[in-house]
Amino acid sequence: MLKSTDIHSEAVVNDREVADIERLRDRRRLRLVFGPDLERSYQQDYQQRAAGAFRYGSILVFLLYSLLGTGIYVLMPERDAQSWLALYGGIGGTLLIAGTLSYIRQLNSWFNVYIGLCGFSAITLSVAVTGVVHEAEAEQLIQATIIYTLIIIYGVIGLRFQYATLACWGGGLAGLVLSNMLDGNLNWEIFFRTYVGASVMGMFMAYYAERRDREMFLQSRLLQIAKWRTDRYAEQLDKLSREDGLTGLANRRHFDEALKEEWLRASRQKSSLAVLMIDVDNFKHFNDKLGHQEGDRCLRTVADLLAGHARRPGELVARYGGEEFVMIFPDTDQPQAMQIAEHVLDSIREARIPQPDGLGCWYVTVSVGASATIPSERLTSSRLLVAADQALYHVKNNGRNGCWCQSPEIRSTSGQLFKDVKWMM
Repeated sequence: MLKSTDIHSEAVVNDREVADIERLRDRRRLRLVFGPDLERSYQQDYQQRAAGAFRYGSILVFLLYSLLGTGIYVLMPERDAQSWLALYGGIGGTLLIAGTLSYIRQLNSWFNVYIGLCGFSAITLSVAVTGVVHEAEAEQLIQATIIYTLIIIYGVIGLRFQYATLACWGGGLAGLVLSNMLDGNLNWEIFFRTYVGASVMGMFMAYYAERRDREMFLQSRLLQIAKWRTDRYAEQLDKLSREDGLTGLANRRHFDEALKEEWLRASRQKSSLAVLMIDVDNFKHFNDKLGHQEGDRCLRTVADLLAGHARRPGELVARYGGEEFVMIFPDTDQPQAMQIAEHVLDSIREARIPQPDGLGCWYVTVSVGASATIPSERLTSSRLLVAADQALYHVKNNGRNGCWCQSPEIRSTSGQLFKDVKWMM
């Protein structure tokens, strides 16, 4: 569970992010530009989603590309078939490399980079192909290769707008250089109609897709923050319903639930379960003399001391009501329960909480009633609690400042008394 300071810090960050998102949604601009923090979150989210989508889409893209290449190869004039096939196979190889890299999840944060480089290489080879063919029929077939490659890069593989634009136009320029190095004869009219026209249309598609994705990301972030707030409110309500507001210990409702749960567990495991009831001695006198504010401070101090005695799993300290506290100790028999009770008495004494004049003692003390048993069909958890309560009242009726252990099987007041009734300094 998050600490209160962590929750507060996260709440502040979320509030600031909500304000930024609302401001972005109110501004109707051509570009949807985020602030540094929100942009960083978007980049991470986008690349994770894009890599995941391409991880499975790359197989379909490669199959469609292979199918298109088969059709073009059948129609390609024999004179240009080998040259075209070599470059077209290189484009397919870049698709395979990109698809393989997408399966390396550690590279998700580099998705735009490696996909952009693969797209750049594919466009370079696509454009270079147009310069190495000789037949007019072959040139027309190759235009399908260019258009298809541009469609893939701009609209299918998931590159962001600026990366897709850089890959396509940069690849086109590199393709022209490569075509010239291969002594190609480029038909500028066909190149302009296909490459430039398809690129402009692809840029529009990529820009529109990214803007829509950014708007959906903002909406998604608002929903995530709303869910976070709902979860935190639910946690706080649950905490308030199970926690004592003054001491921070478990309240009686939480204690009742925990006692039933530990009773059932002890019953299954045939192990002993102990309960201690603790009452602050003469607390009314303390309150009357020093006031409720000091009385509350005293209870919080006692609560902190008691909490230090319950550290193992299943152990619980709760405020039972007023100045009474109760403790649960799994796997604890009567001698062990008495030992814990003695340690509780010692810790309160050593704390030296000043007691007002009028009682003959200088420091606050407590009375402790204990009970322990192995659950059986003849007993209930409530009977264990009643026995601890009876033991507590036995101590209070015999001078306070001591502890007594009573078995729940015995309804009369009998047990073991730890006598240290009038402890003074």
